[in-house]
Amino acid sequence: MGILEVNHIKKVYKTKIGGTEVEALKDIHFSVESGEFVAIMGESGSGKTTLLNILAALDKPTSGRVCVAGKDLTAIRDKDRAEFRRNNLGFIFQDFNLLDNFSIELPLVLAGEDYKTMRVKLFPIASSLAIDSLLKKYPYEVSGGQKQRAAVARALITNPSILLADEPTGALDSK
Repeated sequence: MGILEVNHIKKVYKTKIGGTEVEALKDIHFSVESGEFVAIMGESGSGKTTLLNILAALDKPTSGRVCVAGKDLTAIRDKDRAEFRRNNLGFIFQDFNLLDNFSIELPLVLAGEDYKTMRVKLFPIASSLAIDSLLKKYPYEVSGGQKQRAAVARALITNPSILLADEPTGALDSK
């Protein structure tokens, strides 16, 4: 069994006006092994972000199952979802989702880690992504690429089982 198992996922939305059903995902199934890198490609509106939101337990499929490290995400109670995400998943959002500060340590704050432990985890990641000099700045004071690297650091800081990314390199230069 892989680190991620996706079994016959289907997602149907109803439109706000008219209540028409739109099938965003239809019979998606695949598995990902630990250490494997997978890219999902498709045209705009093809369901890539919908699939990522389901894999990240931010949304539920209409039918099918998603298992991460043997845990069925579709069976996790709503009140336990945030904890599961924090402990197992890293997510790099297309639009950064940074707070007024870079919030790289936010997952560790939510996990109740002490300040000293947070700093020990933060500095090597910030240094490797060349954002250590930005840690005292606000997101509006830096470039899109720097914001994206801060978002990558936030996703990596908990050492997640799976890292999910929605267009993670759109704001980055080739270096």
